[in-house]
Amino acid sequence: MPVPLGEAYRGAFTRLDTRLRALAATDPASLDALVPACPGWTVHSVASHLCGIAVDAVAGRISGPPDDEWTAGQVDARLGVPVEEVLDEWAPHVGTIAAGLDARRIPPPAAADVLVHEGDIAEALADPVPPEDGWRDAARLFCRGTVRGLQRAGTLTVRCGGEEWTGGSGGDGPVASVEVAPWEFFRGVFSRRSVDQMRAWSWEGDPEPWLEPLTVFGLRTDDQPR
Repeated sequence: MPVPLGEAYRGAFTRLDTRLRALAATDPASLDALVPACPGWTVHSVASHLCGIAVDAVAGRISGPPDDEWTAGQVDARLGVPVEEVLDEWAPHVGTIAAGLDARRIPPPAAADVLVHEGDIAEALADPVPPEDGWRDAARLFCRGTVRGLQRAGTLTVRCGGEEWTGGSGGDGPVASVEVAPWEFFRGVFSRRSVDQMRAWSWEGDPEPWLEPLTVFGLRTDDQPR
């Protein structure tokens, strides 16, 4: 049964919309809090990026992963715009994106993007982890695919959330296993944990050959808030 990525996207939007509007009403300064996972960006910047991605996707302006210049433009275009207006701009496109994700007309990374950035904002604000039923199935899809898609020689076994996944091409390469909680692994796979934080997972065997291949955006050296 396909993972309902549209539902995951819609849920993340709803949670972010509620949280950010509440902050705008009660603690607007927190919208300027820096987001450690996205250097140079604030909470407002991340919301602006997510809005920009939705607007550009629906307009047919995205043909691949947006580069740094493109995402910076999405943020710059909304500088000084109240976050409520940014959310109002995003909201009409949520249904279209969700339907496109469920029909696989829109690539699954669009769902990963909003869930990862929801986590970025939660960690920047020291909020609790988002509700597990909102992200776990999608995170499992992305993380399992990452492990199974590992191309380097050797074998890595990942035990996560009661499941076991294996990656690597076997042969005479290194063999290792790791046990890690689903949220922590999801954050690590999307480069939201430092290399030291990933090394601190429960490894058997040498983690070093596997750390970089596991990350979507490469290794980072700055520890992230949990």
